[in-house]
Amino acid sequence: MRRTNIVIALLLISFGSRAGVGDDTTGVGEKIDQYLRSAMGAYKFNGVALVAFKGKIIFHQAYGWKNVSSGTYNDTTTRFPILSITKSFTSIIVLKLQEQKKLSLKDPVSKYLPDFPNGDKITIEQLLTHTSGIHNYTDDISEEDSALIDHPVAYQRVVDIFNSKPFIFEPGNGFSYNNSGYYLAGLIIEKVSGASYWQNVRDLIFAPLGMNNSGFDFNHLPENRRAIGYQFLNASQQKRYTYLDSTVSYSAGAIYSTTGDMYKWALAIANKGILSSKSWKMAFTRKASDYGIGFRINNFFGKDYIKHEGGYPGFASGFIYYPKEDVTIILLRNSGNYGQDIWPVTMGISSIIFGLPYDLWKNRQEVKLQDSQLREKSGKYAAGKVRLELRVKEHRPYMILSDGTEFPLLAESENILYLENFNTELRFEGGALIIHEHGKDQVLKKVGD
Repeated sequence: MRRTNIVIALLLISFGSRAGVGDDTTGVGEKIDQYLRSAMGAYKFNGVALVAFKGKIIFHQAYGWKNVSSGTYNDTTTRFPILSITKSFTSIIVLKLQEQKKLSLKDPVSKYLPDFPNGDKITIEQLLTHTSGIHNYTDDISEEDSALIDHPVAYQRVVDIFNSKPFIFEPGNGFSYNNSGYYLAGLIIEKVSGASYWQNVRDLIFAPLGMNNSGFDFNHLPENRRAIGYQFLNASQQKRYTYLDSTVSYSAGAIYSTTGDMYKWALAIANKGILSSKSWKMAFTRKASDYGIGFRINNFFGKDYIKHEGGYPGFASGFIYYPKEDVTIILLRNSGNYGQDIWPVTMGISSIIFGLPYDLWKNRQEVKLQDSQLREKSGKYAAGKVRLELRVKEHRPYMILSDGTEFPLLAESENILYLENFNTELRFEGGALIIHEHGKDQVLKKVGD
């Protein structure tokens, strides 16, 4: 359930748009299919993709293995965990309960969970906007715990992981992505409604929208109906990874679904169903960083979007809606490890839809360079407002952006470096550094050591 939201577009390569989807979707599906096949060949996508435009599905296709052992492939009805996209559902339930005057976002947590330490200092809104400052319990879960957390646990046992930890900042005075806040939100939903979190989601969202292929206890679905998660899935290695029990991820990440069901969710968002317009506006208003209430609110090269993603070893999920263009992209994947975000693939499909330059993925092979070869390329580079450094740390090259963000690099050859999880290439030619991404080159000159 840990997500990174690094966008390599920080490098601000500018370009004009070409013909996008417009009202004629002819050829767009073929381009998306070609793009996703390249991503599959580079081991960046194994799952199901759905793209819709103006209320019509224009692309819906499955790729790769559902279960390597049984020799079965994903199809458009395969069920996947949607992971942290669950947070959007939890937020909508809370907003619905607020409409029913059963709670208020401004209420302190202590009103409903009196035994939670310092609950009088934290509001429900802060739980949903990652501004509570409470400790994130999933930071304490690692691969060594995977055999323990795939079994049902009492909710209080999970709360005990973080309820005695100090604040990482005073409530309301910071932003830090936080699964604990959403776990508590689920308990509050149960307290004020008198029904389980699961029943609330079924009654208020799944049933009205006809999301009949969605649920919660993913691990106990028959294997022929669900995707198996692979931490590593390539030609040489297929390593399954034990998935979290729904009681562990709960209201922060326990829902499973299909791309088809998730499109029903997308239509509810587009048509402002379930909630009043006032509540939807509240959900889509930034509160901290780019986060509203259960959704990220930002833009991709000037195109405003509403989105959420999720990730855990073996699975990744992506949901994005561009309201002005009425474009929806839904990606569910059953491969990958921590840090292998699905956002780079979403960016590629978005570029196709909007007629922007893009690159097909390459199946790159890493080569090991000597430290002396890497140090020759170290230094400071700049072009206009774009400034970065290349440094060698523990025999590995790193790209460091002006804000201090560091990206580990791999070498494809002596003069080509690349980012493992983003479709970005760094090429050295004639003393210049050429960064290629989103179908364009940016030439940077070396300005210092």
